[in-house]
Amino acid sequence: MTLSRYQKFAFWPMMILSFTFLFVFCATNFHLTIADDNSTWFGLIDKIIWGIFVLDYLVMILLADKKVQFLKTHIPHLIVVVVPFLRVLRVARLVLMLTNLLGMMKNRILVSIPIYVLSSSALFILIGAAAIYDAEYQDPNSGIKTRGDAFWWAGALIFSYFYNETPPVTEAGRLYGFLLTLCGLSIVGTITATFAGWLISQVKEIESDSNKILEKLEQIERKLP
Repeated sequence: MTLSRYQKFAFWPMMILSFTFLFVFCATNFHLTIADDNSTWFGLIDKIIWGIFVLDYLVMILLADKKVQFLKTHIPHLIVVVVPFLRVLRVARLVLMLTNLLGMMKNRILVSIPIYVLSSSALFILIGAAAIYDAEYQDPNSGIKTRGDAFWWAGALIFSYFYNETPPVTEAGRLYGFLLTLCGLSIVGTITATFAGWLISQVKEIESDSNKILEKLEQIERKLP
C-alpha cells in the first residue's frame, strides 16, 4: 500500500466523517433538541471521529517515504489531530478539517472556482454562526440572541470583515470573529489569485498570437523580391 493509493481509498470516507463532524458541531452549538437530548452520544461521536482522524494521520506518516517532508507539508493535518476538545478550539479544528477537505475536493474533483468559493463561503458562515450563537446567546449584553442573528453576523463579517453593528461581547465570540475574518480573507485571496492567473494567461495568449503574426510577416517579407 502506497501513500497515494491510501489517500485515494480514504478520500470519500474522510469526507463523510468531516461532514458528520460538521453536523455534530452545528447541532451541538445551535442547541438543537436532538443534540441537547442526546448530548452523551453526540460527545461520543465527536471523540470517535477525532480518533479516526488521528489514526488516518498516523497511517499516512507510516506510508510516507519522506516522513520529515510529509510532516512539514501537512501541518494542518497535524493541528487537526492535536487540538484538544476545548469548545473554543474545536472551531479551529473544524475550520482546518474543512479547509483540507475543500482543498482535496478542488484538486480531486472537477470543481470550478465559483462553486469552490460559494461552497467554502457557505461552510464558513455555517460554522461561524453556530460558534457565535453558542458563545453569545446567553449573555445579557450580547446583541446575538437568535440563530438568525448568528447567521446575519457571520455572513456580514465574512464579506465585510469589520462589521460592528452587533459585535461579540464574550472572549470566545471575539476569537470566533477573528477566525471568521481570516476565512473571509482566504476566500478573497483565492478569488484574487484566480483572477490574476486568468489575466496572466490571457496576456501570454496574446503574446503568443503576436509572435506568430510577426513570424508570418517575416516569412512574407523574405519572399518578397
